[in-house]
Amino acid sequence: MAEKYKAAPAPVDFSKAKSAVRDQSLVDGLEALYKNNKPPAETYEWSAEARADKAAQIEDAKGRLAFTQEMIEDTEKELAFMKKNRLNREMSVGDMKEIYPDIAEEVEDEIERREWFKDTLSK
Repeated sequence: MAEKYKAAPAPVDFSKAKSAVRDQSLVDGLEALYKNNKPPAETYEWSAEARADKAAQIEDAKGRLAFTQEMIEDTEKELAFMKKNRLNREMSVGDMKEIYPDIAEEVEDEIERREWFKDTLSK
């Protein structure tokens, strides 16, 4: 849009309009108004508050982007670990406890509290 409207508009062809309209005095009035009215050009100035607000939003977005990149890296590391230590039939319970200590701790807590069927569907 900026490219389209960067140049000044072409002058209005009132002679073409006079030939198309029955009451030419209307066109004469519009032509006189057009020639006499010279409004100042509008220019937009970006206020300091708006500029500071946008700069703060950009910095906030950069911080969130850095946090997201860090989470992606951590997740990729975790996925690589999980693929490397996939559970199989040859793995012992001791191996499983070493690899996944948080799961082992949860299982031990459930056993101590006698929550045998805590994670089953028939609750």
